[in-house]
Amino acid sequence: MTRPYASSGNWKAALSLLFFFFVVAQGSAWAQGAASINGIVTDASGAVIAGATVKVKNVETGAVRTLVTDNGGRYDAPALGVGNYEVSAEKTGFRTEVKTAITLVIGQRASVDLKLEVGGVQESISVEETALQLSVSTSEFSGLVGETQVKNLPLNGRSYDQLLTLNPGIVNYTSQRSGGTGTSNSVVGNMFSASGRRPQENLYILNGVEFTSASEVNNTPGGTSGQLLGVDAVREFSVIKDAYGAEYGKRPGAQVNIVTASGTNAWHGNVYEFLRNSVLDARNPFDSPQIPNFERNVFGGSLGGPIKKDKAFLFGNYEGFRQVLGLSDVTLVPDGDGTSSAATGGARAGYLPCSALSTVPNPCNASTPLKHVGLASGVSSLLHLWPVANGPELLTFAGLPSGIAENFSNPQQRIREDFGTARFDQLISDKDSFAGVYTADDSQSHSPTTNPLSTVDIFLREQVASLSETHIFSPAVLNKATFGFSRGAFYFNSGVTGAALSTPTAWLDTTLAPVPGAVVIGGGTTLNGASQLTNGGTNAGSNLHAVRNLFTATDQVSIAHGIHLLNFGVWFERLQSNDSLIQDQFAQASFTNLQTFLQGTISTYTYAPAATPLSWRSLEGAFFAEDAIKL
Repeated sequence: MTRPYASSGNWKAALSLLFFFFVVAQGSAWAQGAASINGIVTDASGAVIAGATVKVKNVETGAVRTLVTDNGGRYDAPALGVGNYEVSAEKTGFRTEVKTAITLVIGQRASVDLKLEVGGVQESISVEETALQLSVSTSEFSGLVGETQVKNLPLNGRSYDQLLTLNPGIVNYTSQRSGGTGTSNSVVGNMFSASGRRPQENLYILNGVEFTSASEVNNTPGGTSGQLLGVDAVREFSVIKDAYGAEYGKRPGAQVNIVTASGTNAWHGNVYEFLRNSVLDARNPFDSPQIPNFERNVFGGSLGGPIKKDKAFLFGNYEGFRQVLGLSDVTLVPDGDGTSSAATGGARAGYLPCSALSTVPNPCNASTPLKHVGLASGVSSLLHLWPVANGPELLTFAGLPSGIAENFSNPQQRIREDFGTARFDQLISDKDSFAGVYTADDSQSHSPTTNPLSTVDIFLREQVASLSETHIFSPAVLNKATFGFSRGAFYFNSGVTGAALSTPTAWLDTTLAPVPGAVVIGGGTTLNGASQLTNGGTNAGSNLHAVRNLFTATDQVSIAHGIHLLNFGVWFERLQSNDSLIQDQFAQASFTNLQTFLQGTISTYTYAPAATPLSWRSLEGAFFAEDAIKL
């Protein structure tokens, strides 16, 4: 039975409820991603035992939760971290029973019943238990990607979000997204559609805090490598979709709940390097005889252990990604080499075949297949925005020459990404525990576009910090408060290289910045749209900034009462978005066809010389109440 309520405007009611949680209830909710253990203690005849002492121990950290069974012999230990546990029950006049090998995963509601035999407390019976893994007592459908899968399944690039597709109804949508290398609306990370919903509708939660990125059109986390690094930092994650408990929300897509690894009483760590290169690659049909260079290095290490046994623990992870990739570019360029000869100069010298002319001058016939249409002032410099053709001339649908030829090249793309996580856990007392986690991912990429003389640079930095404190008021009442900060900073820019660096811009506009802007021939007026020739110059939608800051505060209450587990929670998030996404900062000139370009007749010209930054501020809030009943 669930009764959720969310609001972003009724602050008096929300604040009053928050005050009630802290002052009156003094408890905490079943935290997102937390697990729990519950059960019944009985004697050999099946009669319930009230007042038995139940201890739930995390064998990795030594943390112990002490509970007392109620009149129905029931106990409930909510808000437990993932890990390995043992549960023991004891009461005067009975032998102590201990159940071991209980593994809790994200969001699991494990049922562990204990049966006490008559005897002395000093006598004990140890039983290896296998807790039921199916989510039969929660109100959501959850797909777990466990520690074994995260660590052991092969990944191309070690991007653990590829494992999302292990869950039914989730499709990797990355290859179908709009944009791509060289366009400002391209999304850098992987994209997934859950149950047919848009990829932007998924919510990523890292240690209870929203994990955000930034770009022009999407906030899905992931670096410029296209990977979501941190395999060795992630313990496990779950995917909840379609229907889920009231403690989840904000977006209607999948809720991806990620928990990082933590230190334990035993030191553990690793050092690694993965290498992939082009030694055994096959030659692409568009490549030169030399196979393009490709080298990818993924390296790093992790280490975790106790600062003070059973009290304080530390875990750290670093992962580096370096890639150099030779792209296989096929660029459509004006044909010819630019000499004054009609035979070899081609379009670069102002000569076009009759079949490529929009207005046919005289004479232009079979005896004079090429016509000199001339070069307008400044066009000869703009021709440097395209490499010289080294492939065949393209033919029209009628099989006639078009004045457009192909250039084959293998420019190199370079990507650098550095990922790191640090986590500190402390058991302050039997009633208090604390956890602090900081994650950062810094990356940048330098990529040639389909035109090897045009380049795109993307800089992206993602950070997530969370502080959480759990306090046990009584065996039946528990409180967990979490404060978090998430930040995504994105910068997109483009430029030119080679001979294009010396291309003057005054021919387009004397007020332009010292970059040649975008030249579109035979295409639409949309920003960097498809065209007859591969676009020349820079991306007009460049020099873009987007920064998103999320400040999150949550308090969650859990109260166990008989067959009921009452959960209450309140959530506040402050959004700060600072954008400078003005288009056409580098200008764009569009031409109807190759002839009008050579003659300098512009079809459309767009330019936005002044960028206007936009700052968005939003305060959002929600609260929920939920009663999970075990019938």
